[in-house]
Amino acid sequence: MRRLLVLAVVLASCAGQTTGASTPTREGEATALAFSPEPTVTPATTLAPAATLAPVPIPEARPRITSLVGGMELASVDGPADLRIDPAISRDDEAVIAATVAGDIDAVQREFARPFSQRPRIYVFATNEAYAGGLARIFGYPTATAAFVADNSVSFFEPSLPAIAVNWQAVGDRRPVAAIRHELTHRLTLEACAPRCDLVPAWFNEGQARLAEAQVPGGDWRMLRVRYEAASMADTNTLIPLNTLVSQLGWNSLTDWAGYYKYQEAARATELLREDVGGPTPIARIYERIRRGENIAQAYAALSGRSFEDFVVGLPARMSSAVPPSPGFITLPIAPEGLGASYLLYGFAPLASVTLTISGPRGSETWPVTISPFGAVFDGLPGTRAQGGYTLSIQHSGGVLTAKVRKDGRGSPGDTR
Repeated sequence: MRRLLVLAVVLASCAGQTTGASTPTREGEATALAFSPEPTVTPATTLAPAATLAPVPIPEARPRITSLVGGMELASVDGPADLRIDPAISRDDEAVIAATVAGDIDAVQREFARPFSQRPRIYVFATNEAYAGGLARIFGYPTATAAFVADNSVSFFEPSLPAIAVNWQAVGDRRPVAAIRHELTHRLTLEACAPRCDLVPAWFNEGQARLAEAQVPGGDWRMLRVRYEAASMADTNTLIPLNTLVSQLGWNSLTDWAGYYKYQEAARATELLREDVGGPTPIARIYERIRRGENIAQAYAALSGRSFEDFVVGLPARMSSAVPPSPGFITLPIAPEGLGASYLLYGFAPLASVTLTISGPRGSETWPVTISPFGAVFDGLPGTRAQGGYTLSIQHSGGVLTAKVRKDGRGSPGDTR
């Protein structure tokens, strides 16, 4: 019995220990042994091999939907315009065209504060030959007329259709592309002025379209040219009287150098007129009055509080004062093609000869430059020239003008200039 009692005490003592814990003991006190539990053998888990991920498929561009228009195969492009493009145009360029058209339509509608009554119809041709062919076969021009228009334009709006033609070979390397916005401006002008489109002077119609080009995001160099080249005309007394630019026939009769500079003058005059009219939508306000039967002079006077005669008389001084004194020389770290750098001379004696020296990472070179009949010259450093800083100097009868510009882009190793 006593043995049983002792055994019970021992068992009770063992039961009071916590397995796995190390408890301090006093001298003479028995140490309870802790046993690790019998290890459980778990079968090894065999990991399945990692699944091989299938390559993510690159979505293919949707097949083009083409149809014959005037016997020419053209592809339809979804968007806010009835846009048809030449299948010879790459898919990358197609994306540029579609984005450009969408942005331009939005901008032009905001300028006029009105939507297009129907989706503008736009044809974009891949080459000079296709452009001329489209003008003949789709727009219905006689072959000789189509060839003339193609040789003297990069895009065209035909009011009677109404439709727009674009020569992608001529405009596709320019960034940003601006010709489409120019023609869309003409397209919406035709709606904004109705039924009194006879009251719209050619200089205002064409000037607004050229100004729209300069307002395309990224087109700061175009706006700079408008302002500086108009100032050059003012400083050299070569501005074309606005009263000779009222009829479209008179406008179209100016070609060669005048055929270019008339746009710069008209765009700058339109910009200053918009500034005087003021408000968030000055063009819309002007056309609202034209639709009522007011001419441009009456609309301007009513909206600006100034006489149109004062506006015309003050144009030369306003154009001239907006830029540094002439003759002058500026550089731009961009070229029309997006690469290279450019320079602009303004306010020089018309047809004068000056000497240009360009010094860069690979040396210097000098050559003569003839000033245009309107006192200005715009040209650029080719994209093939080496990257780095350049110093440009103009030697003329009044001294030497110097400017610096940095050209980005690696250039071509073969161009050693």
